[in-house]
Amino acid sequence: MATIIDVAKLAGVGIGSVSRVINGKDSVSDKTKLKVNKAIKALNYKPNQSARSLVSKKFNTIGIWGTELAGTFNSQTLRVIDHELITHEKHCLVTNGDISNLGNPNVAIDSVNDLISKGCDGIIFWGTDITHFDIGFIEKYFPNIVLLNNRIEKFDQKCFYFNHYKAGYIAGQHLVDNGHKSIACITGDFQTEDGRKRHEGFLDSMKDNNITVPSEFIIEGDYSFIKGQESVMTLLKRNLDFTALFCGNDQSAMSAIATLTSNGFNVPDDISVFGYDDNDIAPFTSPPLSTIRVPFDDMALAAVRYLLNTCYDLQLSVEHNFPVELIERKSVRNLT
Repeated sequence: MATIIDVAKLAGVGIGSVSRVINGKDSVSDKTKLKVNKAIKALNYKPNQSARSLVSKKFNTIGIWGTELAGTFNSQTLRVIDHELITHEKHCLVTNGDISNLGNPNVAIDSVNDLISKGCDGIIFWGTDITHFDIGFIEKYFPNIVLLNNRIEKFDQKCFYFNHYKAGYIAGQHLVDNGHKSIACITGDFQTEDGRKRHEGFLDSMKDNNITVPSEFIIEGDYSFIKGQESVMTLLKRNLDFTALFCGNDQSAMSAIATLTSNGFNVPDDISVFGYDDNDIAPFTSPPLSTIRVPFDDMALAAVRYLLNTCYDLQLSVEHNFPVELIERKSVRNLT
């Protein structure tokens, strides 16, 4: 079934122009009307009520296309977004952007079309699993978008992100500053840019301190509790001599602490563990987890405010600088 984006693409105009033609607005040139009507006929497009109302922006709804919506950490961020929308009498519509196993190369565009057809005035793209090409295509015909935890230089003002590389570097440097030289790592998901960047930062901190991390000390993770447990067991079975473990997120770190403890190791006396995120649960682990605090809620608030300003002519303050913070608790032992 053809969508309003398909019509805009074929006609070579913006979605707003298509909507104005559909609604019979006078502010469209005869040339544009002809292009749009030809595209509508060629695609056998049937405008729904959402498309008819698109130009008026009366839906009062912001969509979220996300691949990072699961887990307590991200649920909290979703609540921040929803609360800000409610404050301004707007609504939230969420679609799961996890497209990795669907085998349809157009599924990302299709799911965005679905959000638009259901009446979203703007869309937050949460995560990096949608390609830059697809985002560029969508932005051309539906410009009211922002990127959360992702960056495309061309749309920098619409991007809300922090420096994962710097965060990974700070984590590694903290372990070195505490006297650790033999350090293992359970990475983030290398399928995501932020997972790769934080690992690059960690490795560069090791390199700058003349510390080598052999490949057998590194296990690619996926941010889950289960993978954290499995990764620790793999490291233990290899009989590796390491005094510290850097984990790509707090969930991996939490399961690492539990697994090490159940196998007779004391954290941090035998092995120190360092996380990444500063999950709400991090202060309550045993021992409390040292980690990197990432400004995710601040980024989400700025992103949704940017869209509120863009879509509804509000004048909310929007921040673009999101520093990370080292949080020292009790899971890292100082060997110096």
